Amino acid sequence: MGKYQSYAGFFGAVAVIMASLFLMYLKTQGIITTITNDYIFLIVTFTFAVMLISEYFLKRRYDIKYAKRVKFSSLSRSNLYILKSSIFRFIALFVPFLFFYAVLQNHYYFILDNRFIPTRELADYYLYIFLIAGVPYIFLTLKFRGDSRYEIGDYALLTIVGIKSIFLKLFGDKKRVDFFKNRRVKKVALLYLVNFFFWTLMVRFAIQEFSGFDTEYFMVFAPAYDHMNWFNQFRHWYLLLFHLIFVIDVSIAIIGYSFASRWLGNRTKSVDATLSGWVVALMCYPPLNTGFTSQFISYNGLETHQLIRDPYIMTAILILLFILYSIYVLSTASLGFKFSNLTNRGIVSIGPYSIVRHPAYVSKNLSWWIDNTFVLTNIWATVAMVLWNGIYIARALTEERHLQKDRAYIEYRDKVKYMFIPKVI
Repeated sequence: MGKYQSYAGFFGAVAVIMASLFLMYLKTQGIITTITNDYIFLIVTFTFAVMLISEYFLKRRYDIKYAKRVKFSSLSRSNLYILKSSIFRFIALFVPFLFFYAVLQNHYYFILDNRFIPTRELADYYLYIFLIAGVPYIFLTLKFRGDSRYEIGDYALLTIVGIKSIFLKLFGDKKRVDFFKNRRVKKVALLYLVNFFFWTLMVRFAIQEFSGFDTEYFMVFAPAYDHMNWFNQFRHWYLLLFHLIFVIDVSIAIIGYSFASRWLGNRTKSVDATLSGWVVALMCYPPLNTGFTSQFISYNGLETHQLIRDPYIMTAILILLFILYSIYVLSTASLGFKFSNLTNRGIVSIGPYSIVRHPAYVSKNLSWWIDNTFVLTNIWATVAMVLWNGIYIARALTEERHLQKDRAYIEYRDKVKYMFIPKVI
């Protein structure tokens, strides 16, 4: 009997597909005229609900099958004490939330880029939800999941320690112990940064990917489609499915960065605290990948020409690309509630992760070579592509360095021996 592995992400993927197609149906029937950001937020909400329900029944089935009875206890205090503790913890969590909310709503980086408008809109909804459901949720969590094994790493308690440290440094005895040297406090501080940075991007990407899916859907079912040659028809179907599976990817990512809970067992065990780990990760995302990395490692602006023009070969390439991108998205679905960068939220060994340890990086980098064969016509473009591959290899190595501190990952690594390609490396 192995450890429980969650398949909720796969149910979430199905939910995204169903909700996306349903919205397209409503639009084609004239029931809705425009798919606004709120509709896309509803897709994420529906996906979250499906994942929660499936997780409950899957975990319950697992516990019954293997006669697992995990007993949880409360704080062993009165309801009044738990309520007071819930209020204090709510305030502690609200402070960093309000800080990052203010940054998102006021910093010029987010204000001047219209692509972050949906992110700011969703942040408003999160604020309302947090204000309404925050205290009741914390109360119920402490009431039924108040074990000491959770308390030692409680985000709210560690945030209180961190805030206390700041006040002591500013107004108290500066010789007092710096609480930020506490690795648990440091972990929570870094966790807030990780979630804020990547959550803002994932919401932006979700809107972009659904917009692409929307466009291609009406291209495929438009009257002009019948007058296209067969390759263009196939290409539009490819783009339709491409955008749809990446709506799945970013929807699950949004959920992963939004919700960590004792109930789900996806709370962060550790955060990569090394500079190299953060640098190679951030180099792959805006603004660094466009404002820095692509300025020095770019192959699109160089003089190149297409190597492959035959429509039959290009069709085969598109099929292969879709397979590779599907593996990439299946990797995200395998992580489900545990999806995150730079953190360890529990070891996953299902789906593509049962074959190699870094399936997402392999599929993405292979797809770049297959989709951009023109780089082979310019030596510097080829070098640029190799350097991009090197960044992702560095990401894999820094992740290995971070995760090997977890005994569960060492066991997983002994079972899944290859990082990228089975029987090779």
